[in-house]
Amino acid sequence: KLEQDAYEAACEILEIANLKKGQLFVVGCSTSEIIGGMIGKSSSPETANAVFSGIYRAAKEREVYLATQ
Repeated sequence: KLEQDAYEAACEILEIANLKKGQLFVVGCSTSEIIGGMIGKSSSPETANAVFSGIYRAAKEREVYLATQ
């Protein structure tokens, strides 16, 4: 569910931003906040993997470069 939600959110942002092939999509987010915690206090590699996978799929489909933090 989290991966799909991240994918859908990224698709919506990419659509609104009207990024073109080869442009850069920069994403920064906190897995702690995503799971309801405070920044840096509840990091989750599993959450990071799911969110990244969804966002990466959207970026790849649009043929934009992805920079993440």
